[in-house]
Amino acid sequence: MIIKCLKQFQYHLLHWYHRTARKLPWRKTKVPYKIWISEIMLQQTQVQTVIPYYTKWVRRFPTVRSLANARFSEILILWAGLGYYRRAQMLHQTAKLLCAKYQGRLPQTRDGLNKLPGIGPYTAGAIASIAFGENAAILDGNIKRILARIFAISHDIQSPRTINHLWKLSASLVPKSNPGDFNQAMMELGAIICLPDTPRCHQCPVTMFCEARRLNRETDFPFRRNRIPVKKVRQVALVIYNSNHEILIKRQPDNGRWGGLWTFPFGDNRKEITNELNIDNQSLKQIMTLRFGFTKYQVQLKVYENQLPKTDKRNNERPRLKNSHLRWVKAVKLISYPFPAPHRQIANQLNHAK
Repeated sequence: MIIKCLKQFQYHLLHWYHRTARKLPWRKTKVPYKIWISEIMLQQTQVQTVIPYYTKWVRRFPTVRSLANARFSEILILWAGLGYYRRAQMLHQTAKLLCAKYQGRLPQTRDGLNKLPGIGPYTAGAIASIAFGENAAILDGNIKRILARIFAISHDIQSPRTINHLWKLSASLVPKSNPGDFNQAMMELGAIICLPDTPRCHQCPVTMFCEARRLNRETDFPFRRNRIPVKKVRQVALVIYNSNHEILIKRQPDNGRWGGLWTFPFGDNRKEITNELNIDNQSLKQIMTLRFGFTKYQVQLKVYENQLPKTDKRNNERPRLKNSHLRWVKAVKLISYPFPAPHRQIANQLNHAK
């Protein structure tokens, strides 16, 4: 299966991209390190969310070596709120590896890049084509959708056989000259034109090549045999004050979803957390409800506050903490700790209330 007049397809797409592409900060550079950072940040994250994070990151860590030499706690502060925190761990680990074995430089081929921690086939292809001009294919959710529509692929988009076929189709489209711009044009097409539910076919520069458009079945593709259901989850977080008006926060385990970040004590129910902290479950007062999502989960987080009684004669003495991952912090100091986005919202509200 191939596109007729492939050169025309490439020409129309590139011409549209060069004329209308969004002016994004990582598109102003060919520095491999900066392209690598942008591609990792953009994984499963909206462009507008990434822009301020990327700008602060490259200002603070302008080179591989500066990233490798940084404390991971500082890296987490810059990453906090961006989600999928293992990406930050992999960036730090890879930066150290690059300095130790590659003189601080990224490999210049897709195969070499693909061997590094945190860099999969898509990211390797994107970096290799954009930074080094390699004729490398890419395939993410946007590209899958574009290809499924252009070629009217009626097979399950999630099956390994279909994915393998899509990789081959993607590779067949990439031109030998200017592969980086072509791949970015495909990304742009999926991000702002070939949308999942409301494709803007009348604005598409390659609509004349699209089989789904010809059949008037644009939204029938891509086909998924089994859609993954979103599970609803209810959780509880506690804002606990001591007599010195400090707030209790907890550092998350390194191997968890929010590894190394700080949160307010939270769990699946109030009783579980209050028993763990040995506080009165009945004295809690709800102060807010937050809603946020992960890939397969939609979370409702109810937030309660509690003031510990003054049990010590010396009122200014902090209650002792047996768990080394727990810490008492003044509300004004919360901003200096890396929180995941939902718990950052709690911290911000507590700060504004003071």
